[in-house]
Amino acid sequence: MNNLKKIGLTALGTALVTSSAFAGSLDVTGTAGITYVGNSKVDNGDSKLSQKTTISFTGSADLDNGFTVSYYNNMSGGVQTAGNQHFDVDMGDAGTIRYAGRGTSGNGAIGQWDDKTPAANEESWDIKGGGGETGPINQQTTADSLIYTNSAMVDGVTVVLNYKPGETTHDSTTGGGIAFTGVEGLNVGVAMEDNNTTDGAVVENTVAYITYAMDAFTVGFQSNESDSQTADADTEFEAWGVSYAISEDISVSYGSSTVEYDTNSGNSDQEADAFGVSWTNGSMSVSASRHTIDNVAGSADDDRDATEVNLTFAF
Repeated sequence: MNNLKKIGLTALGTALVTSSAFAGSLDVTGTAGITYVGNSKVDNGDSKLSQKTTISFTGSADLDNGFTVSYYNNMSGGVQTAGNQHFDVDMGDAGTIRYAGRGTSGNGAIGQWDDKTPAANEESWDIKGGGGETGPINQQTTADSLIYTNSAMVDGVTVVLNYKPGETTHDSTTGGGIAFTGVEGLNVGVAMEDNNTTDGAVVENTVAYITYAMDAFTVGFQSNESDSQTADADTEFEAWGVSYAISEDISVSYGSSTVEYDTNSGNSDQEADAFGVSWTNGSMSVSASRHTIDNVAGSADDDRDATEVNLTFAF
């Protein structure tokens, strides 16, 4: 994205004992977009068009000891409600520590790697506008989390650790993952997490994925599994996808996914397919996808077709 404005600022660093005074910067970026969704099952409130605007603020500064501190906050929607927030301390080769206040900023390895399959637009199961589909297993508690990331200890290896302290409604949540990108075009990773939910049940989430890019082609496969202490609530998710870059500006993709529910749940397996295409022209992008989903969220009598088109400007 292109910066709207960069504003110089100075401040006294009394919060960190290793810093005396520092100069920093504030970057403002954003996106504005229009989305069309046609869903054979949902009327989208009689409106198939919607608009979304996101404005993001990133402030950063260098400390005397070589560390970099930064703060990120974004707002989105028609009334610009608070979105993702986090505070980072980049310690160079020692890694980065993040305090995530809210939103996807709090994603550990499970949340970051819940979907790695290539797609020119939306993933096969993902329909905007009230689709109700079951997607991949995601990190369920993200606000007020601590996340440690290190990509410098071993060449081509990234380690992610996350921790959310317990609260009055649930115990702490811990997770971790490791990814390898040491071979050109290859990205493979695995992550696990014990998530303590508000109802006292422990959900064990596991994600494993592999993607490989060669010339204009990218292929990917992943498997997500959720084992819950809640009776008959286990799920297994598998997805694969392939994308092809026709040119620097145009890409096409195809993806497929399956959600298998616990045999005692009474749900039917959800199956989804999607074709996608995208075109980029400077800061503007146009993308579209056509979806077919059977047994949405496990309901045997809920089959849907949907079309989604997005027009987005970055600034």
